[in-house]
Amino acid sequence: MAGNLIALRRRIKSVKNTQKLTRAMKTVAAAKLRRATTELKKSRPYRDKIASFLWQAAAGADLAAQPLLRQPEQGAVLLVVVAGDKGLCGAFNSHVLKKSEAHYRELTASGETVSLITVGSKASRYFSKKGIAVEKAHNGVISRLQFADADSLAAELQELFLNGGIKSVEFAFNEFVSASRQQFSIRPLFPVVLEPPDEGAEPGKDTEASEEVDYILEPGAAALIRSLLPRHISALVYQVLLQSMAAEQMARMVAMDLATRNASDMIRALTLLMNKMRQAAITKELLEIITATEALNK
Repeated sequence: MAGNLIALRRRIKSVKNTQKLTRAMKTVAAAKLRRATTELKKSRPYRDKIASFLWQAAAGADLAAQPLLRQPEQGAVLLVVVAGDKGLCGAFNSHVLKKSEAHYRELTASGETVSLITVGSKASRYFSKKGIAVEKAHNGVISRLQFADADSLAAELQELFLNGGIKSVEFAFNEFVSASRQQFSIRPLFPVVLEPPDEGAEPGKDTEASEEVDYILEPGAAALIRSLLPRHISALVYQVLLQSMAAEQMARMVAMDLATRNASDMIRALTLLMNKMRQAAITKELLEIITATEALNK
């Protein structure tokens, strides 16, 4: 009985220590989530303004002369899968990786040649175990995400697209929709599609004013598009990585909160069991004392 009580005390202490860790990890995840969502809000106006400038310049430029806007007739599909570098975030990694693998197999089944680039250690390990070749793995990016990392990745993808052999580039990632919702998304990157800032807008029309504005562009619309496109691409890649980072931290925060609650339930159950065992031990000792006293009185 005494041995069982000692084992229970040790187990309760172990669960309490684990609970401290999960509570701390939840706090860290919440701080990283705030940082990611703040960066998302700060970077969106920059991305939207560049997109607006590109849409304005598109009215006076020959878009067919821009290689980043053209759809090559032949080539492979480059799939960039974004996952996390660490676990302990519920089904976040398994969800995005299984969905990405399904998309990969759908493309190959349709006759497409697919090249694979991964962002995050979990993605590269997953596809290596599945026997799927990974062209390049960017590990350790999400855990220390900076705009320079997104800019470097965007430049790499742009070079691959321009050098030939690639007809389109797609991102597969978990999109952060809200604090209670994340969804798997496939977002095309190349060829770049210029979209109007507002639905129904026409090229050359200023959406911030009610009347059409005739801009004079120097050194010209084509030069402006060539200059702004790389920045637009970097902003899009940064947004994708931030979305994935925010979704991962949200999933980790929920998972650690659930683990902390489960630890509290386990501590209560173990404490109740320990108290019952102590009460049973005390009752047994009292019965032994009473029995011995009665025997002596006889």
